[in-house]
Amino acid sequence: MFRHRGRSGPTAADGPDGAARRRQSGQALLELALVAPLLILLLAGLVQFALIFETQIGINNAIREAARRGASLTTDATTAQANADWTLAELQTLLGNTQNHDSSLDTLEVCFFTPSTYTLDASGNAQVMVRIKDTYKHPLFLPLVNLILDGIDGSSDSRLAADNVVQFHVEQTTSTNIGSGAYARNYVDATACAT
Repeated sequence: MFRHRGRSGPTAADGPDGAARRRQSGQALLELALVAPLLILLLAGLVQFALIFETQIGINNAIREAARRGASLTTDATTAQANADWTLAELQTLLGNTQNHDSSLDTLEVCFFTPSTYTLDASGNAQVMVRIKDTYKHPLFLPLVNLILDGIDGSSDSRLAADNVVQFHVEQTTSTNIGSGAYARNYVDATACAT
């Protein structure tokens, strides 16, 4: 009986075709090593922008809801300050429910006022407006995105400041002119709101 012994000589993979396959495999590995950092940066940049947009949507919804609540309050010269303070507290509560939101990065302003150049409503009454402004400084964690976006807002602080402004008409049946009215802020500034 004869037994077939394995061949110990060169195999087909060691021929010209096998060497070409090994060269192609090495070339693909080199190409991946060159392209992978760019793909990782691109992916990280997308994550950075997604976090910014997600937070912005939450902030927009919060200030719109706070302005809607403030617009439901009867406002005149005696109640304007209390309404502004209450609306600021509501805004801060709503912003606290926003995902990825850091309240220390907010600059908030709530104003109740009668515009200096206003037209009367359909009934001939002067009315009050409520305006909420929020400037939020989004943290930038990716160095490449930081280089591109950091100076856009005028300061180099590894943050992107984005402004949000919402203004609602306070529905009232009487004519009310409170001029520059009242304001509430989460920072110290005694300047009246610009109307």
